[in-house]
Amino acid sequence: MSDQTVINPALDISAINASEFPVRELARITGKRSKHFQVIMCRSVLDEIHAHGQSITDAEICGVMVGNVYHDKYGPYLRIHASIRGDKAQGHAAQVTFTDETWTAINEKMDREYADARIVGWYHTHPNFGIFLSGMDLFIQDNFFNLPWQVAFVYDPIRGDEGMFVWRKGKSDREKFLIEEPDIEEARGREGHKWNVRKHNYDATSKPPRSMKGVLATAFLLFFMSFVGMYVYLYMNPTGLDPLVDKWKQWRAAPTTAPTTAPVVAPAPVQAKTKPGRK
Repeated sequence: MSDQTVINPALDISAINASEFPVRELARITGKRSKHFQVIMCRSVLDEIHAHGQSITDAEICGVMVGNVYHDKYGPYLRIHASIRGDKAQGHAAQVTFTDETWTAINEKMDREYADARIVGWYHTHPNFGIFLSGMDLFIQDNFFNLPWQVAFVYDPIRGDEGMFVWRKGKSDREKFLIEEPDIEEARGREGHKWNVRKHNYDATSKPPRSMKGVLATAFLLFFMSFVGMYVYLYMNPTGLDPLVDKWKQWRAAPTTAPTTAPVVAPAPVQAKTKPGRK
């Protein structure tokens, strides 16, 4: 926002040193990876935030996002692979507040399930009033998520819009983010075995067995297409089958001959041998 107070001009994603974070190559990304710091959110996290936001649309809800910072050949990036709902937060129609109970529950779950990860940002909803950071949102971002790689995510469950905010010159600016799609095994493990990926051609849906009706329909379609193809060919080439017809007529007119057998040769008579007489 233009009237946002700059708390620290050095607070900027450009200040992130890639060498301080481990190398990790990305795969199955929706969007284009560029040579600067970017935020990558796993599809499962985005779906979870959507579900949380759509469960309550008459008040703001919130939670934190969990992940780590890595780098690849393009530079550093933030990967968000989990989220924790702020179920004990105080939500109002146009404001949400993290309470002490909220932070206690979040930290307990972090220790229990995400000991090797970090809290990399937070999310909240703006039901039917757009994507921006209000004065209270900026206060939360400035005081609780003020590291260069920490972000804020806003989702409007009524209008279906969403936006990611990153640190740039001491202000929280809206920035495009990328989505990491699940692999086939992960997608099949999700409830319903159904997964439709937007803007990608990954197919991770469990395929049902083919029915007999489908097989018969396919066979009929192939037969029909073959018939139509033959009709078109004969229409375009009226004499196209003449050589085959001539061959068939020659075969039918050819005389049939009885098989010949080799002549039987009678064996020569055997002469009896006589013993010479005694002298």
